[in-house]
Amino acid sequence: MARVDSISSINNEPFKTTSSLTSSRGPSPLTVGMSDTLPLAVAFTEIVHAYFKGADETKCKVRIYGDMQVSFPAGIVQVLANNPNPATLSFRVRLNSPLETIIPNQQLISQDVETSTEDSRCYTFQMTALRDHLRRQAEGNPTAPFFNVDILKYQVKTLPGASSCPLHLLAHWKCEEKTTNLRVDYKYNSQGAQLSTLVNIALGVTVDGGVTSMQAMPTAAWVSETQRVSWKLTDLNQHSEGNGSGALRAKFELNNGPSSPSSVTVQFLGEGRTLSGTDFELVGGGYRLSLVRKRFATGKYYCDPDVDAKFS
Repeated sequence: MARVDSISSINNEPFKTTSSLTSSRGPSPLTVGMSDTLPLAVAFTEIVHAYFKGADETKCKVRIYGDMQVSFPAGIVQVLANNPNPATLSFRVRLNSPLETIIPNQQLISQDVETSTEDSRCYTFQMTALRDHLRRQAEGNPTAPFFNVDILKYQVKTLPGASSCPLHLLAHWKCEEKTTNLRVDYKYNSQGAQLSTLVNIALGVTVDGGVTSMQAMPTAAWVSETQRVSWKLTDLNQHSEGNGSGALRAKFELNNGPSSPSSVTVQFLGEGRTLSGTDFELVGGGYRLSLVRKRFATGKYYCDPDVDAKFS
């Protein structure tokens, strides 16, 4: 619980600009004309933090933070600089899940309160500020094909317990003088994952007590320098074997036992969707949306041991 509670608030995270859109090519960086419809790309990234303690999933703590970037092609800088009256860039963010907090980049956008509703927020760029911001970025990095600007940060209102977690976890330890037995149960949660496939799944845990040998099912990697065992799993979704449920098992021989149970850490990614379902649409003319990229990933995703549960 303390680990999740210590996660930085989105209020402390600065807005920033980068010069590439990772894992996508974004809008064309080629020179665009004054009369062209200007291409934009949008990226939503959400980070899920979760803390499981024992078998009672109602005690799970989860937080989901998101950010939205807009990617501008380098060619737009000259268009905005040479056009004294560029088309106003406005957009709507559709909220398919309630948000705890939404923070706009007030240096660049302002909310249109009159057209915003309970399930959508409308924003308009301050075009002079946008032009000056992109010009400064181009001067600092003149060869960059794109400029990605943080526009919104938000915190998703999560469901009770572990309902909003894409992957549920439970760790069992049996620690004796000469051996340690570990079992980690995992379960894909289609509701929390928004039916997305979880990829690049990795689980790891530290086992002390002087491990001399390990037997694991499925096969795991042991690194003696860090006293850490790790598993890599194939993709998980609702169509996986056992509906995405399974167990990892390992037995460790020790020469300085017993071991002390420790936290299991997990990493995974989801592409093509966000956990909140938040979406983007342009309002008005002058611009077109060439790409919307959505993804989510783990932040601090932990499972602490159920020391009272019977190991089987």
